[in-house]
Amino acid sequence: MFATLLQSTLLLAAALSTASAICVLPSTEPLSNNITTGFAIQVQNTSYPIINNRLMNLWQAGGGDRHLYLFPAGDQTSNLTLQNGIITRLPIRAVINGEYTATDNTTKIFMTERGDPRAFFDVIYGCNQTDGSVQKELSFSGRGTLPGGHICVRLASGDRYEFRYSPPGNTATARLCMKVTLAIMESEP
Repeated sequence: MFATLLQSTLLLAAALSTASAICVLPSTEPLSNNITTGFAIQVQNTSYPIINNRLMNLWQAGGGDRHLYLFPAGDQTSNLTLQNGIITRLPIRAVINGEYTATDNTTKIFMTERGDPRAFFDVIYGCNQTDGSVQKELSFSGRGTLPGGHICVRLASGDRYEFRYSPPGNTATARLCMKVTLAIMESEP
């Protein structure tokens, strides 16, 4: 029995090392922060299966704003673009403002026409956490003129998960906001 357990452990270790070796990033050259063809955003965090591999949707709010929620809440979208690092679906753009919550020290990220502080992203190559394939990702770079922090999702009302901004060095833990990778799911031409 010990030999079978040892053999299973060695096979699992070999499989895991092979899976991590699959993903070889193609370049260290910076990618353009402009994507003119439509795309969707897939959230990845294998530590939290309830949110892993779900798509970001837009929820109609008052005054033309759109709030960002995980599927199935909201409307599916695959026609986002990136303009100078800002997620865009004209005439609205991703911003970080309003609905600050002290318990987790986070602020809502949503889409609007207003001049709120923009959410800026860099396009990078990364590795899909589920299958190890190479993918393009949106790496959060800052809120308006303030650099750093990350994007997370947390349970809102009911079973809906909303997108939030967590500032650099955030240590508040009274409410769970799960840090996520934002994978770019490009639409077929």
